Amino acid sequence: MLGALGMAAAHAHANCSFGGSGEPSLQATMDGLLGPASVNVVTACLNDGSDANWSTVGQIGTVEISVELAGNAATNTFGVYDPITRQEIRLFEGDDAAGAFGVVEISQVNGQWRVRVKDSHQSGGIEDIKWSAATNISSPVIGFYLGTQSNGTFYSNTALNTDGIDHMYTYGPLTADFTGQYVIAWEDLRNGQDRDYQDFVAVIQDITPVPLPAAAWLLMSGLVGLVGVSRRSA
Repeated sequence: MLGALGMAAAHAHANCSFGGSGEPSLQATMDGLLGPASVNVVTACLNDGSDANWSTVGQIGTVEISVELAGNAATNTFGVYDPITRQEIRLFEGDDAAGAFGVVEISQVNGQWRVRVKDSHQSGGIEDIKWSAATNISSPVIGFYLGTQSNGTFYSNTALNTDGIDHMYTYGPLTADFTGQYVIAWEDLRNGQDRDYQDFVAVIQDITPVPLPAAAWLLMSGLVGLVGVSRRSA
């Protein structure tokens, strides 16, 4: 239990809409995680688009699964992706559940950005923790994805979702004893369907939204000179 938390007022908030699945609501889920009435899930979510791209604060950020209520939970996967190439790096498997803890590391090596991940994964009662192989990415910016077996893959960037639906609602940054953390809540059914957004809920720390478009990071990553050459030769 995270205890009662407030919300920082620095981020613009928008109204989020919900349906009814007959399952515990996201509001009830958040009340259980953060304390009663600490977050209004309708009025406190970040504007769609402001939570499309993310970056670690420093080199390492963490992700912890808080709730997973989806009927598809055993086959859903979760991870990060390169917003430009859309290459995916899986963090959690379908058999990971509430309490599973993952690490995302973004670093620059020999002028190239790379990402690697690890999670505390229980297999046969034995905890298996190991880093993935490092994967080169276009910039220090990542997105989050939720993969489903029967409904396809959904991204934190709504523009990449083939159904045009925002499948990830974001709340934060949290305050009090958990300053800087965010809660991300996912809908795992295509076209929104039940729109309960409690199919996969995770708390992320030392990972923050990036207000600039992902392409802007390319200019900050050493490619600005190439862009200038292209313009001069046009």
